[in-house]
Amino acid sequence: MSETTFAQTEGKRYSCPLCGGGLQYDIASGKMKCDHCGSLTELSQIPSEPAADTTMEVTEFRCPQCGAAVYSSATSVTSFCSFCGSDVVLTAKLTRTRRPARIVPFAVTREQCEQDYRKHLGKYHLVPTSLKTAETISHFRAVYVPFWSYHVRSEGPIELSATKSYTRGDTRYDETYKLDIDAVIDQKNILYDASSAFEDETAAMLRHTADNAKPFDPAYLSGFFAQAADVAPEVYYPEAAATAVRLFIDKVKEANKFDTVETKADAQHNFGLPEPRYEQELIMLPVWLLAHRQFGRVVYTAINGCTGDVVCDVPVSLPRVAAVAASLTVGIFALLYLFLTIKPALLMALCALLMLITQFRFSGMRELLYNRKTRAFEPKRSTKEKTFIGPAQLLLQKGSTSGTMDLVKKYGVRVIGVVFFVLCAVGYESIGTILSSFSVGASFGSEVLPIAIMGILLLIMIIHTARCAAKPGFGSVVPRVVNCLICAAGLVSLLTKQAEDMVFYGCAAAMLAAAIWELAVTIRAHNEYASRPVPYFDGKGEAV
Repeated sequence: MSETTFAQTEGKRYSCPLCGGGLQYDIASGKMKCDHCGSLTELSQIPSEPAADTTMEVTEFRCPQCGAAVYSSATSVTSFCSFCGSDVVLTAKLTRTRRPARIVPFAVTREQCEQDYRKHLGKYHLVPTSLKTAETISHFRAVYVPFWSYHVRSEGPIELSATKSYTRGDTRYDETYKLDIDAVIDQKNILYDASSAFEDETAAMLRHTADNAKPFDPAYLSGFFAQAADVAPEVYYPEAAATAVRLFIDKVKEANKFDTVETKADAQHNFGLPEPRYEQELIMLPVWLLAHRQFGRVVYTAINGCTGDVVCDVPVSLPRVAAVAASLTVGIFALLYLFLTIKPALLMALCALLMLITQFRFSGMRELLYNRKTRAFEPKRSTKEKTFIGPAQLLLQKGSTSGTMDLVKKYGVRVIGVVFFVLCAVGYESIGTILSSFSVGASFGSEVLPIAIMGILLLIMIIHTARCAAKPGFGSVVPRVVNCLICAAGLVSLLTKQAEDMVFYGCAAAMLAAAIWELAVTIRAHNEYASRPVPYFDGKGEAV
């Protein structure tokens, strides 16, 4: 049998041994596939640089708009930036970069990626149509993101405190323990992204693992792109130590059925970890990336290239919300006009309830936006020590032993459309319960019920307004004060027994106008929250 020979790479182009066409890594087969004849070739048969080399030759692509850089072993020209969403031709040049130790190859094909993305957006009925177009979806790009994989080892005494509560008979026992444990910690595959261009929050939410990692071969990059590792491994040492301690604490808690387990040590003392030793290696993990320009900002989507988990910014379409609101308005008006009769005083009270609901939703959205802008719940880097302060350290500092992702889950984005529907359903169900106690066609709304409703709502508004004024992130309190004044005017009209229905209708109209305004600004705040400023790298400019 004759031995198969391979053509040498032209630049970084791998040639097919049968026809000379270009070879690219095929996700479905896990082999190199010729883009001309379709033949498959094992990666082990592809000539590559020696694994002992610490660097490798790649083609670097840089966006002329934002300055973002990715590299590949291929020489094909790309015409779309996955960071700023610009339709531009990226400049290319040959360079050398750090060679990773391992790589987790893509397992999710482009077809599966697009299917997962459509399925994810299918949960949200108010997203802009532009996010679902074939042109937008075609801009998904397969990118390998660099991660530092840490191996933390430590042996020695570790001091912990624990609590346990239980009941025997009619007696409750609360016990506190001081634990002195001779610990042996050997924790591998603690992952943190090594690219400053990739958000730490998104990296955590993708939940990558190194279970399927393989020895790195540049051929895996043929037809794919990768981000450069520009974060020093020492940056994550404190977080790696905190993660190792947290995982050890979880084992102690589970083995002894403790309610809580805490360490009193801080970052300066490695969270109680005795003489930790760190080893790290660079590993490439697969991510499908999409950047879409919307509202003058960028809407990002990242999909785990192994599991298909989707992390997606989901804005809301104002025209779609308006259409839904108009449909509900017409339906409710028809119901009230044809079958029910509600006195103007009760109608005013119900409008006040709707105004309060939208006010609370607006304040909640403003707080989320404030936390996003100040990166309140994202991992931080200390400006003095240039170290990473991540979820594991924050959890230990707060004495919590819950999972690393709990903070992300707790403060994750809530799509305004879903919340809007839930609030409407609850509100109208409550109204229906009140109305169902009367016969159809009867006259509703004695003086007592509207006064009680308006009084309670006004009290809640005043408390909420005071809270908004005292806490940052809620925006101006002027709209809150205006809502209180409108509600107070309605309550005064009830208490003074105004006989003119137009007074109640006027207050109700003002409340509806306030609710509509609150909903509109909430949508704008949500869309700002569900998008990011256009990024700039390497001094290219400043984020807008």
